[in-house]
Amino acid sequence: MLHLKRNINIIGLLILLQLYFYHSEHIKKADYAFYDIITMLASKLEPHDKSSYTVIIDIDEKSLVKLGQWPWPRIIDAQLINTLQKMSPSAIGMNILFPERDRLSPFSIQKFYKVFFDLDVKFRDFPKKLKNNDTLLFNAIQQSEATLATYFGNELYSASHCQELSYQKNRFNTIQTNYRATSLLCNHSSIQKNIKNFGFINAWTDSDGKFRRIPLFISYQKQIFPSFALATLLSFDKNIEIDRRNPSLLLNFSQSKPNIFSAVDVLNGTVTKDKIQGKIVIIGSSVAGLSPNYMLANGEEISNNQIHASVIENILNHSFLTQPLLYKQLNILFSFLISIMIIIFFEQKKYLNIIGLFFISITITLIWLAIAYMNNTYISIGYFWTPTFYIFIFILMYHIKNITQERQEQEKLLIKKSKLASMGEMITLIAHQWRQPLSTINGIVLNIDMDERKKILERERLDEHLNQIEEVTAYLSQTIHDFTDFFSTNKEKEKFYISELIKQVKTLSPLNKEDNIHIKDSSKKDIEIISYKSELLQSILIIVNNAIHACKQNVARTKQGQIAIHTHIFKKQLYINIQDNGGGIKKKDLKKLFNPYFTTKEKHHGTGLGLYILKLIVEDSLNGKITIENSNEGAVFTIKIPIK
Repeated sequence: MLHLKRNINIIGLLILLQLYFYHSEHIKKADYAFYDIITMLASKLEPHDKSSYTVIIDIDEKSLVKLGQWPWPRIIDAQLINTLQKMSPSAIGMNILFPERDRLSPFSIQKFYKVFFDLDVKFRDFPKKLKNNDTLLFNAIQQSEATLATYFGNELYSASHCQELSYQKNRFNTIQTNYRATSLLCNHSSIQKNIKNFGFINAWTDSDGKFRRIPLFISYQKQIFPSFALATLLSFDKNIEIDRRNPSLLLNFSQSKPNIFSAVDVLNGTVTKDKIQGKIVIIGSSVAGLSPNYMLANGEEISNNQIHASVIENILNHSFLTQPLLYKQLNILFSFLISIMIIIFFEQKKYLNIIGLFFISITITLIWLAIAYMNNTYISIGYFWTPTFYIFIFILMYHIKNITQERQEQEKLLIKKSKLASMGEMITLIAHQWRQPLSTINGIVLNIDMDERKKILERERLDEHLNQIEEVTAYLSQTIHDFTDFFSTNKEKEKFYISELIKQVKTLSPLNKEDNIHIKDSSKKDIEIISYKSELLQSILIIVNNAIHACKQNVARTKQGQIAIHTHIFKKQLYINIQDNGGGIKKKDLKKLFNPYFTTKEKHHGTGLGLYILKLIVEDSLNGKITIENSNEGAVFTIKIPIK
């Protein structure tokens, strides 16, 4: 029941994480990065020798220097359109807004002087048709069937005549778009009236400030309006195919770039007809302050004119990409399923299965990505790999934490088992050590009883017997004290002398059974430290017991087993060297000596846990290090721990 509840909780947490990722800005930016890498790689494989369908007529710095600052008298704009129209382009798009009357028009100048100075200014011998520049521009636009620019925003104000705009009987009203506006800026009524072709010039960057996509449609007052580029295309080809399910495009900027000519060169006649004929012409400006620039993912800046030229190129070449919402949802779902499988494999500790799962996932997503890309679709692969990666890291950390806890529990259990095994040995030793003292006490009591019966028990003789009993009981008390120290669970550091510890080691070790093995403390001075006494006692005892066993095995050669303990302080570290003459350890076994369950003893003499537990105690409890090496006669263990 608990296992089922835990799994339900994990699945619930995964669902919450996936929902968070789906709506987070982080996954969007990660997906942008995936898209940028893919398009960059794809652009290197695509041919770049295609001829361009578009031409940009740029009102650049050169034109402003020659013809004066912007805005120009609109008779110049009209002349520019008329000049281009004579070169037989397929279409003309004016990527410029004219929201007010032309103040430089003769008609406007006459009105200005009349209003402010009550003067009737006359332009003698001035053709009537040239008096109103707005009319001239309107006629040029109408005759060339040029496309006008509009701008949608989210402000409160919109010009009243702009509210009446409707695009060709709302032919796009069945299209769904997420782009909506609350205000509309269009051209002055004298220019905008009766113009059928117009579209919005808005362009938006993604949340990371880079430009990648542009909507083809925008919703305003329950009507759908096309973009400037699409409207320009529709001005000469009403049958352009539009995917109504994907009303925005991911632009492919790897296509051939449009030719760009200066507006003043067109007016001067230096641009020949063959450069314009059959092309889609976009008139606009790249000058800072007149038109915004946008940053691409590769660091290149692009003007609004180039954006709409790219839209036209992408549509005509069928090279744009769509990013359907469905793929984002599918990838989140797949990520959830993969995460569930990762959790299952982690629980079963099938780590190779996890590697295989990642390999299969990478292979499938790459194939899927490539096939979809060739069909002009980006499958939003970031929505799969981003949550999958982070959830994998989360699961991995959780799994490592669990493994660490299990290892700590196992270590505690091993130490406990070791102490229980040592307890059995200690009880045997204490029983052996107590037999003689108890026998001595029994003998003294018998002597007292006999002296009493013979009426020869004098006070001096009684005191002597009692002193003997006191000495023996003190010895028994000391062995109990050593025994309880060894099994103490007190985890507080305490102050003690090393000499006391070595005495306890001698008492607790099986030395009294071995007449031909001796322990010698060769330390020059006694050392007082603050540490965990019980842990250090157990550590030394493990080494000494192993040394006693080695000396017993080698006593036929040495005749006398020797264990030397030497302590000294160096750089605030206590060094405890324990050396024996038990013949040492085989070189091939030195590196494996601290591994669990590895032993050089016969099975009935060792479990292979003693030195492993020794290493755990020294490193984890005492914050020290344990090393072993061979000397001429035997093994040398060195324990190094901080003094405080």
